[in-house]
This record gives sequence, structure tokens and C-alpha cells, in this order.
Amino acid sequence: PIPRYGPGEAELVVVNENSPLPDTSNNPRSARLVAAENAVLEHGGACLRLAGLYTMERGAHNFWLTSGKDVSGREDGIINLLHYDDAAGAALAAVVAGPTVVSGNVFLISDGNPLSRRQICESTLKSKQYRGMTMPRFVGSNDEPIGKVYDGSASNKA
Repeated sequence: PIPRYGPGEAELVVVNENSPLPDTSNNPRSARLVAAENAVLEHGGACLRLAGLYTMERGAHNFWLTSGKDVSGREDGIINLLHYDDAAGAALAAVVAGPTVVSGNVFLISDGNPLSRRQICESTLKSKQYRGMTMPRFVGSNDEPIGKVYDGSASNKA
């Protein structure tokens, strides 16, 4: 099957700006995002598809480590990340590049270092801020999608 941008696949796949979008008929959240992208592109705008945003205090890692709840999803499930500062930098770069470069285009923005849920937690637990916290329990099964890797190389060139 062709790798789709959207929910992950059973096997690890690589997606880019040109990957087909997911079927939105059963996913209202995806349907809203796709509709918003289409509206922006139809009016000559550009879309930045941002990976999972985080800071030290905000993001999935913080929820997983502070909520006391089990983590749904596979511990080896892949997450693409992007720091808030880098997201702002990407938006600024799009403005500076100008409409002749960005209009009508989609850009896939991530830090280029996808990590598993477990790796994200292991890295976070090394921080003083999370000292004394323990690794959460991951309750996903190997029957669930493992995720996808973002290939934003075309966006990086623009």
C-alpha cells in the first residue's frame, strides 16, 4: 500500500509532503484539518504540517510522566517531534521566503529525529525537572500501528 500522511501503519513507513492524505470519512479531526488545508491552498496560502509540538514543560512526554496514567500506544511507536521555537522559525522562514516560494505548497516540518514513546520518556527522565519520576506503563500492542517517519527534506530545501 502507498504510505499515507495521517495515522500510522502496521509497519514503519516514511511520508512526505506529497503522501496521500488519510481517508477522513471516519475521522472528524482529520476531516477538519484537511478542509482547513484545502481552504488555505485554494486561496494561495501555504500550509505547514507540524510534527508533535513540545517544550520541556509541554508535550506528550509531560502528560505521560505526570498524569499517573498508562500510555496508550506501543512503547516502540514512532513519534515525530518539533520544538515550539523551531515551529516559530519555520513559520518565519516561510514568511521570509515569500509567496513566490511558498504559495500553494505544503511543508512537512519536524526536527528530523523521530523517537519511540519509550525513547522520549527515557530522554525526558534525564532532565532535573523530571528527576524522581518513573517510566510509565505502555499498554499498546504490536497489533497497533507503529507510526511513520516524516521526510521533510523537500521542505528543508525550500
